[in-house]
Amino acid sequence: MKTVSTLSQICLVFLLIAAAGCKKDNDYGPSDFSKFFRLHSFEVGVVPESRTVQVLFQVTDLDKKGVSKLTTSDFIVKENEGEIDSEADLRIGQGTIPFAIRTVLLLDITRSVEAFIPQIKEAARSLVQKKLPEQEIAIYTFDAATKAVQTFTTDSQALLDAINSIPESGLVNSTNIYGAVIDVADLWEDAYSIEGIVDGSLIIFTDGRHNASQFVTLEMAQNALGNRRAYVAALSSPDLDEVSLKKLAKDPARYFKADDVAGLEQMFLDIQSDIQSLSNSIYFLYYQSPISDPTPFENDLIIEVRDNTNTGSDRRIVEKFNSEGFGN
Repeated sequence: MKTVSTLSQICLVFLLIAAAGCKKDNDYGPSDFSKFFRLHSFEVGVVPESRTVQVLFQVTDLDKKGVSKLTTSDFIVKENEGEIDSEADLRIGQGTIPFAIRTVLLLDITRSVEAFIPQIKEAARSLVQKKLPEQEIAIYTFDAATKAVQTFTTDSQALLDAINSIPESGLVNSTNIYGAVIDVADLWEDAYSIEGIVDGSLIIFTDGRHNASQFVTLEMAQNALGNRRAYVAALSSPDLDEVSLKKLAKDPARYFKADDVAGLEQMFLDIQSDIQSLSNSIYFLYYQSPISDPTPFENDLIIEVRDNTNTGSDRRIVEKFNSEGFGN
């Protein structure tokens, strides 16, 4: 009995140590998660004549979802270690840069989903009805081949008419997922600059696996996508190739699966919500620098969000800008 008691005590000690270790690895409570921000800089520019410093950047949360409701007062901006104050006319102006949101909806209409085409079309209509005014959507379908149903347009009625035209019978039993991705991957080029923004996404809907050609591979589809953002909307089926589809999505947060056809609409709406939050999480911050010396000089610039609980390297933006011509 003494031996059992000693072993129990040892086990208890190890459990307490393990619990303490887990707590240390997860220091953030729920309130901290709401204040966890990741910052990513796209471009820094200057207008020497007005001594204006401009920064285009994005803010995401712990799960890399877009954070869209921050205001000027939420940011701390430091120039050469000195905080920029109200006299510098610090502002955020998201609406001052030309902005295009481009979304490609790529729908599997092979024979395996023939019974569900009406629900697939209804889910696609729901996505269109929730689109942003400036969001351009293109609709493509695929089986053995890829077909353009509607090229990029902001016209919601044109998109709804295109969805209604998708056939519901006589479908082909061949799924060319990788070929379809390759066909549509170059329909847009992302661009994030002070001159203009193009923020694109591909939404792939399927319930199966690529089986049309062994000569078209997952790697070829991944290479065609490059750094473009892709979402996968998967419908559960015995033939679903989740491993490959998750690789196309790249980020686990961009892989969505509906267990049955009843979940299709919500899945599409969740993807649309993510696209909108990411597009709205791009900020254009600008201010008038106090520097009035026109001599060329590399200046340090730091941008942070107040009370940010992120302690990683992406907790803030660290950049440089040259103040040549300032004050002339």
